[in-house]
Amino acid sequence: MPVFQNPNHAMPKYRKTPETETAADCCGDWKKAAEDLGARAQEFARKEPAQAVGLAVLTGLVLTVLPVRRLVAVLVRLAFVLARPLLLILGAVKLCEEFEKRNNP
Repeated sequence: MPVFQNPNHAMPKYRKTPETETAADCCGDWKKAAEDLGARAQEFARKEPAQAVGLAVLTGLVLTVLPVRRLVAVLVRLAFVLARPLLLILGAVKLCEEFEKRNNP
């Protein structure tokens, strides 16, 4: 069983249909999911303090040993390299969608 999984806690349904989902709804879902994760982490720390401290120490060790700065730098560089082609592809997809809407009323 994962550390933060509570068998008595039913996972809320965050997904909406694509027709009704907006950018504000999507951000709200992420905010709700983050708050839910924080609440479950606090509940876990209250019920199992020794495990929570051990997990925090292990996480600290892993973050100390791993070259986090270098990994983040590589991910940022990769994001900038892929951003231009991704935006070009997304623009082309949106243009195709607009042409289809205008041709098929």
